[in-house]
Amino acid sequence: MNPFAGTWNANVSKSRRHPNHLFQSATLTFEISGDGISLTHSGVNAKGEAESGTQMIYPDGKERAVEQAPGIVAISEWTNLQTLSSIARKDGAVIGQGTYEVSADGKELTATVSATDASGAPFDQIIMFDRQ
Repeated sequence: MNPFAGTWNANVSKSRRHPNHLFQSATLTFEISGDGISLTHSGVNAKGEAESGTQMIYPDGKERAVEQAPGIVAISEWTNLQTLSSIARKDGAVIGQGTYEVSADGKELTATVSATDASGAPFDQIIMFDRQ
């Protein structure tokens, strides 16, 4: 079984969130099948509004269009069995990068993100998740 498979809930108290990217709750669900990963996120944003979405990730090191974001491509790959990394580019420039890393005991997931948001402002954050 892949160590990412399953559902993870954000542990806000252990996370280091950027002030412009706060949320009340967040859940990630990883479903691994064949050469792809279905990643579903859901939660409640800082305004109390529910948000959710699903994206397909192919950790093969190839550049792929991001369906939900026209003009953006992503390159994802397994760094090792416990770590998945991705880089997003627009017009050849890196606009975001991140890693998901499962702890050795399989109980925690660390999401580290560095990107530029829709307003053009850079941000960094580390979100800790506990296995559900």
